[in-house]
Amino acid sequence: MKWVLGWTLAAGACLAQTAPHAAGHWQGKILIPDHETAFTVDLDRNAKGAWIGSMTITGSTSADVPLGSVEAEGATVRFTAPLPGPTKFAGDLSADGAAISGTASNAQGDAPFQLSRSGAANVKVPPPSSTLSKEFEGTWEGTIESGGKVRRVGLKLATDADGRAVGTLVAIDQGNLQIPASTVTVQGKNLQVESRAISGMYRGALGADGDIAGEWTQGDQHMALVFKRK
Repeated sequence: MKWVLGWTLAAGACLAQTAPHAAGHWQGKILIPDHETAFTVDLDRNAKGAWIGSMTITGSTSADVPLGSVEAEGATVRFTAPLPGPTKFAGDLSADGAAISGTASNAQGDAPFQLSRSGAANVKVPPPSSTLSKEFEGTWEGTIESGGKVRRVGLKLATDADGRAVGTLVAIDQGNLQIPASTVTVQGKNLQVESRAISGMYRGALGADGDIAGEWTQGDQHMALVFKRK
């Protein structure tokens, strides 16, 4: 009887070790009618055991976008991503662990998605933000000129519960579209804001006049951008 019990426990442990899991590199499509969108997702656990992830929309400026609210317990897989608007993904892991299928939802509606496992996870975690000095904290607004058009850009800077900087870019002329910053870094009078949702980077410096003067870079475009406090 002891031998049978021991064999049963060992078999149970073996099954637990080989159960399908969501960690890995995934490739697939969001099946939008008449416009399928290819994307990749990497899911894994960090050193503390929490789920993390990153996503890239193929052929777009959304590259290595950090995922939020990642859940991957049992067959359930859920996460959110700013693309650049907030998009929710809710799916199920197949019994053999080779596929994830479900629904992607954003302000425009819902669409099915499919992912296939294609290798080991390689999550691209953005660098941590620095602390934020009071002189940068608050709401700012500026303009950029591109293609003969002038567009208004907002910037909101605040701190989280740990005292680290949190930033949000606002495309004012696009319905106040909120675009979260991946990393905000302050060094003295210098400010750097990265947004992986749009592959954009702002570098500026706080001047004696209270404005932040700098440059917005996105792809091969470099545009002057001065933020004034609102």
